[in-house]
Amino acid sequence: MRIISVQLKNIKSHRDKEIAFSPGINVLSGANGSGKSTIFEAIGYALFGVSAQDFVSKADRFLTIGAKKGEISVVFEPASGETYRVTRTVGGAGKWLLAKDNGCGFEIEEHANIQETEQRIASLLGLATGRPLAEQFKLVIGPFQNDFLGPFVIKQPTKRQDAFDEILGIDTWRKTFDGTKSLASAIIAKTETIQAEVAAKMEQVSVLPAKEQELRDLREQGVAKEAQLRQKLAEQEQVNQLFAGLEARKERIDAVGREVQALEDRSVSGKEYISTQLLLVEQSKTAAALVAEAAQGKHAYDAAEAKLKRLRDEEQQKLALERKLGELDKEQAALQSTLAIENRELAETRATMDTERERLALEKAALADALIELKSAEAATGEALAVVNRSCAQFRELPVHRIDQALPYLFVALDRMAAIDEQSLERKKLISAGAALKTEAAELVARQALLEKVQAERSELAGRRLSLVEGQEKLGAGDCPFFHEPCRNLASGDASGVFEARIQRIDAEISRLDQQAVELAAQVAAAQAAARELAGVEQVASELEKAGRERQKLEQDFTNGFSEIAPALLVPSLRTWLDSAELGIDLAAELPGLQVELAAAPLQQRAALSEASDAWRRVVVLIEEGLDARLKKAQEPVQECALKLVQLAEKGESLAAKERELAAYAEKLAFRERAIAEHGKRLAALVEAIGAVKKDLAIHAGLDQAIKEAGEELVRFQADRDRYIANEKAAQELEKRQETLAKYQAKLKEIEGSLAAKREELRQSVEGYDQAQHEAVKQQQVELVSAVATLTSEIGAVGEGISRLEGETAALREIAAEIEKKLSAIEALKEQGILVKFLRNQVFKNVSTQLSERFREEISFRADRIYRSICASDEELVWGENYQVVLKDMAEGQVRERSDDQLSGGQMMSAVVALRLALLQTIGARIAFFDEPTSNLDAERRENLARAFRAIDVGQEEVTEHWYDQLFLVSHDVSFTEITDQTIQLD
Repeated sequence: MRIISVQLKNIKSHRDKEIAFSPGINVLSGANGSGKSTIFEAIGYALFGVSAQDFVSKADRFLTIGAKKGEISVVFEPASGETYRVTRTVGGAGKWLLAKDNGCGFEIEEHANIQETEQRIASLLGLATGRPLAEQFKLVIGPFQNDFLGPFVIKQPTKRQDAFDEILGIDTWRKTFDGTKSLASAIIAKTETIQAEVAAKMEQVSVLPAKEQELRDLREQGVAKEAQLRQKLAEQEQVNQLFAGLEARKERIDAVGREVQALEDRSVSGKEYISTQLLLVEQSKTAAALVAEAAQGKHAYDAAEAKLKRLRDEEQQKLALERKLGELDKEQAALQSTLAIENRELAETRATMDTERERLALEKAALADALIELKSAEAATGEALAVVNRSCAQFRELPVHRIDQALPYLFVALDRMAAIDEQSLERKKLISAGAALKTEAAELVARQALLEKVQAERSELAGRRLSLVEGQEKLGAGDCPFFHEPCRNLASGDASGVFEARIQRIDAEISRLDQQAVELAAQVAAAQAAARELAGVEQVASELEKAGRERQKLEQDFTNGFSEIAPALLVPSLRTWLDSAELGIDLAAELPGLQVELAAAPLQQRAALSEASDAWRRVVVLIEEGLDARLKKAQEPVQECALKLVQLAEKGESLAAKERELAAYAEKLAFRERAIAEHGKRLAALVEAIGAVKKDLAIHAGLDQAIKEAGEELVRFQADRDRYIANEKAAQELEKRQETLAKYQAKLKEIEGSLAAKREELRQSVEGYDQAQHEAVKQQQVELVSAVATLTSEIGAVGEGISRLEGETAALREIAAEIEKKLSAIEALKEQGILVKFLRNQVFKNVSTQLSERFREEISFRADRIYRSICASDEELVWGENYQVVLKDMAEGQVRERSDDQLSGGQMMSAVVALRLALLQTIGARIAFFDEPTSNLDAERRENLARAFRAIDVGQEEVTEHWYDQLFLVSHDVSFTEITDQTIQLD
């Protein structure tokens, strides 16, 4: 498993960056704020599904400032020949996509949801342990920079144990033990609850036999009641038929009686209507006589009323003419006054305008002369300014201005050459000491072979000694170790002396071999150190050669750059320009002989180049000051002419505005003349209209007297008119009332004939009817109805009782069945309680402790070797109880243990690095991330840590075997540049 590359778009400081990684160790290096940790966070976000909020407070802050959306793509190789790309977006609706390289490109895999995508990636990474990828990354594979020490420095033992149990994945057993603590009590409580429910339900079920007997009795009673009901219904049918006949005859008698009563009432009402109608006919005849008597007076009143209305209309016309005459008189007087004023003002304005026109013509002539003279002066000053501007433009194009552009590059090249020269001297000193190291390193293989041979001989002797000790013990007991029977050789004497002599010889040989092994181990260590130092010397030689090539290129670049600003190139062009510019500057006096020796040392060249550039700058400043003064002098007359032109233009605009004002006044005068003419026409029309109105008023003379006479006639005929109107309606209804009277009289005669016929029919119906018989039959029918209703109600009650008892018995039978189920559940719960108690006491309680002990033992064994390599000491690193970091060593002949606050920052950091490396190896991780692992480490420990990483990478036995495919280090430390497979510099 290895990560091939990562691409970031709009992620923090990386707008669009792609980084490729190599197998083995990759170091991300750069200044603070260059985005080193961002690379490692981006891999955690895209490949392991870590939330953006785990890195920053808000997901938006994971984006580049101003960006709305970002994207991270990681290409990785889970196995040889397989390549995948995982892409995850930031912002908006985030997507997490996995694609496989099929040879023609990446093809996206279809997943139902994010959970399925995470499971697929976990299986490819070999981390499908059931724990989320994000947790595995944050806890073990890539802890954040601030959490690197994390749980190792937690003071409380319980909290530290909880943290590491979670990291190792064994917290589930302890959590299961704690979580099942209340399970047994819950099972007992539930058992007791079910038993209480069973006891309560047993009381309910006890009444089931009595309920079943009551149900049988009710069913028999219901059958008897139904037989009685059928008998009563038959009797009721006979009585109903007899009662129906009597009831029909009774209803017929009542109906005829009602008809007779109705006809009698109509006869009485008819007689009343006829008498009323006779009275109305008499009233109509009287009203007709009165209408004929008042008809003449009524007609005279109508004629007088029409005349008065016509006279009132003429009166309104007269009043309108009088109002119109007053308005015309008023308008005539106002118009005459206005005409007099307008004529006087018009004459005065015309005289003023003539005077203004003469003055304006004189000013325009003077302005034209001044403008011609100013245009000539402007052309002359403009030509002088153009000459100065051309001179300035030519100066800006001179090669002398290249100095400021070329100097920074030349200074950088000289500084770099000086630094290379200084570093080369130090590297040459280191290379000169490499001959002795090469001789020492060449003995490494032979010394290691000899040490292995000595160790093998010692192991063989230790085995032989163990066999002799075992044989001595068995012979001392009298048994033969081969035949398992009493040893016959002991009959001749004690054979233990033979074993003791041999054991002593072997002990002496083992002691000699131990001493030889110690000496050889020291020699091997010295050879290894020489080999490591020799590798560094070779690296220095390679760097020295690389620096030589870089210096040659820098020298060539400096020569090329200096040739563009050499005095031989700058002086001729500048002197030619000065001759044409006429500034009065002596170039030879301002620029003494300044030369830069290209063969001199870089620092000397830099000083000479700086001095020459300062002199050139002084010359340029002097020239620019002269040009500024000359340009200012040429600009002043141009500006003065421009100012005068503006003033003349303003004056011309003023004269034009006055002309426009005079034209406007002329138009207004013409308009006023036309208005005066219109007023004259209106005045003539008013005189003519006044004469016509007076002529019309003369026609209405004597109108008031005629209105008075017409009013008197209305008063005289008012009484006849009122009497006519009051009786007119009644007189008109005489004929209609006489016809209504005739209809009433005919209808009354018809009603009296029908009344006699109905009285005869009523007499015949009453003759055969018996009222007492009718009442007796009715009483019998009521009794039968009551009896039937009573039996029906009783049968219904019996049915309801049967239904109720059937429901109760069914419910009780269900309760009985439920009791059986609950009794079975009680037995099952008792068995579960026994099982839970066994699991808690025998399994869950001990597994987490045992697993923790095994993990700590395995991790301690690996971490101790790594720690010894980092610290180059004999201290033993132990991961103790409650995951406490413990260092053991010998002090004054006794074993000393130190932990927590007793350890220095460097010791704790070294121990944590060693433990994390061992922890990663134990859980089977193939990649790992270390963000600033050298914090709190001195220079020696940092170098030792770098060598430990390299030892792990190559799988040296004294440190640990090679267990990872890729290791990512984020660090400023240059120590890692010597052990890395790839260094990525971020700027």
